[in-house]
Amino acid sequence: MDLSEENIAPSERGGQLIKWRRSLEWSVGDTAKLLDVTERTIALWESNRQAMPDVRWRLLMHEVRAEIARIESDKSSRELVVIVSEDQAPLDVVSSENYAGYVISDDGRMGLVASYSVNRQTHAPAVHRQRFPVGPNKHAVTAFERWEESAKARAMNTSAFQMERWLMRRVLAGELANPKLTMLKEAINIAKAKLDEASDASEDVRRNLIRDLDVAIANLMEAIAKKTKAAE
Repeated sequence: MDLSEENIAPSERGGQLIKWRRSLEWSVGDTAKLLDVTERTIALWESNRQAMPDVRWRLLMHEVRAEIARIESDKSSRELVVIVSEDQAPLDVVSSENYAGYVISDDGRMGLVASYSVNRQTHAPAVHRQRFPVGPNKHAVTAFERWEESAKARAMNTSAFQMERWLMRRVLAGELANPKLTMLKEAINIAKAKLDEASDASEDVRRNLIRDLDVAIANLMEAIAKKTKAAE
């Protein structure tokens, strides 16, 4: 697994910071302490209003590697899988504890995995989705199948479990077939989570985050309207 910081372009660091922070269940405050910056700086980086410096990016990757190593050393509690892009850049982390389901496209080239998460500020449950190329993630697909079998074996009601998994796969299959809508929904989730976590931030920061959430919602509504009109 190549986790070198050179794989990520500076313009993509904000998005990757969000993915790693959420995947590893770090709050904005946790991340700010790890990188020795303020929570406002984290918000600026994640919104791409300010570029993340090389030194902080390298520090982030160091902390990510350390956290992954810590989790992987505790095999008794959970198994960890790192999802990567075609060029081996890290995209997401899924564990056996928060895994919710996955689906593969008909041509076998792309996949979509869902994992459960909890907002640290509101404690509200959520489902995080990550698209991934199947080729470099065969290790992940193998793990997902193993987790499916393990969950099925633990299920008290096999029929109910199979129905739940069937419904999850149907939902994920629909989202995989419409990647733009999936990305727009994820943008809303990210914007909302950032706003929830910024409860103690300045009014200017919260105003900008509210604007980002409004824009994300408007983008999804516009895309749905265009799709509905095209189907008429």
